[in-house]
Amino acid sequence: MERQEDVTKKTVLLIDDEQGYLEALADALEFEGYNVLKATTAENALRILENNKIDLVTIDIMLPPGQSLEKDVESHQTGIFLCEQIRKKYPEIDAFAISVISNVSEIRKIESLGVRFLRKGETPLRTVLNMIRSRLEGIPYSTHLDKRGMN
Repeated sequence: MERQEDVTKKTVLLIDDEQGYLEALADALEFEGYNVLKATTAENALRILENNKIDLVTIDIMLPPGQSLEKDVESHQTGIFLCEQIRKKYPEIDAFAISVISNVSEIRKIESLGVRFLRKGETPLRTVLNMIRSRLEGIPYSTHLDKRGMN
């Protein structure tokens, strides 16, 4: 019989070119016990997705496409392109878009793909962490988690 400690950790892929945000979120998730992979371009993100079992992904909307995708997608549309690719190739992966964009039609497009949109800078890191944990552990998200802390 397999012991609980032997079960593989869940893996989160963080896709963001803002180093400060990327590192803060990665550190917090690693502290929670998750395996964290990071990508700063769409090209790197797609390579990581191809070669790893990912349970959840966070996607910044405005980020560099990477050298192989430069001719196919503009940086302000890279995250939407990633959302589409992930939904098409990896529909089982939970996804959050975390971005400063405010264009309602872009946000609707993201949400129509089944990707939850959170506004970067307005959504507290604790809320983002609790929402990610909720999705990974299969427990309903509650704002009470944000108020009582991160136990």
